[in-house]
This record gives sequence, C-alpha cells and structure tokens, in this order.
Amino acid sequence: MASPPTPKSPASGFTFDDSLWPLLIIHFTGNPTRTELETYLARRLEYMQRGEQHVLLYDTRNARMLNNELSQRHVAWMKEHDALRRKTVMASVVVITSPVIRLTASAILHFWPAKTPYFFCSNLPEGVRWAADWLQKAGHHTQANLVRQRYASHPSRPPGS
Repeated sequence: MASPPTPKSPASGFTFDDSLWPLLIIHFTGNPTRTELETYLARRLEYMQRGEQHVLLYDTRNARMLNNELSQRHVAWMKEHDALRRKTVMASVVVITSPVIRLTASAILHFWPAKTPYFFCSNLPEGVRWAADWLQKAGHHTQANLVRQRYASHPSRPPGS
C-alpha cells in the first residue's frame, strides 16, 4: 500500500491529517497569523462536531510561540468548546521540542487542567506510539496497527506525511 502524498507545509499555520481516523494529526508550523488561527479553530470545531471520539496528535516540532493575543483567543475558544472537546477527544499527545512552548503548555494546564488524558513528549516516535496505544485501548485495533505500520515504514516523518 502506497503512502499518501506528502502535504506541503505552509510557512506558518496548521496542517490536518485525518488519513488514519480516529487519529487526527495536526502539524503546527511557524508563527501563524490571526486568520490562520481562526481557520484552524473552525476546522478543529468541524472535527469535533462530527460527534466521533478521536485521539489527537499535535506536532509542534516546527512551531513558534503564539503571541499573547492569539494565545488568549485560543484559550477562549477552548473554554467555549470545552464540553464538546471532552465528549469527542479521547486523548491528546503533544510532540514538543521547544522548552518555551513546553513551559507555556504546562502553565496553561496548571491553571486550566485537561479533562482528558494527555501526554507531552519530545520526539515523534514516542508520540506516535502513545497515540497508537490509546487507539488500541479504545478498541480501534486496525487503526492502531495502521498507525504503527505507516510510521515504521517512514520513521523520519509522521504518519500521513
């Protein structure tokens, strides 16, 4: 089975990969604009409005910190859609290589604790394994195996890339 084509990464913004649904991979790149953030939030809401439980893998390896205005907007959106997020997100894993982004994410979770399981890691292989394990625990055995197989066949890049 051939891998899907590699999505072109924008200079900044967000790329969604749902090719292994119920695993949703979101790549954060660069320093997004307000418009890019709003597009991301709208797309993320569309996935939650499906009403289907899923596991998130946030890939922030190529991301930069959101400025204060965008961070506040993101937090407000998270609060606004908290009930739907808790209903549809089984677990989240965040691949973070930046110490500053990790500190910021930890601070947000300190003041606004996650209500679903989450895991921070510093490398993609660990994040993919964690996500596949959650899919397995949730009974998505075929998808968990597909995640592991696709990642094993391309160890230098995330599933779906």
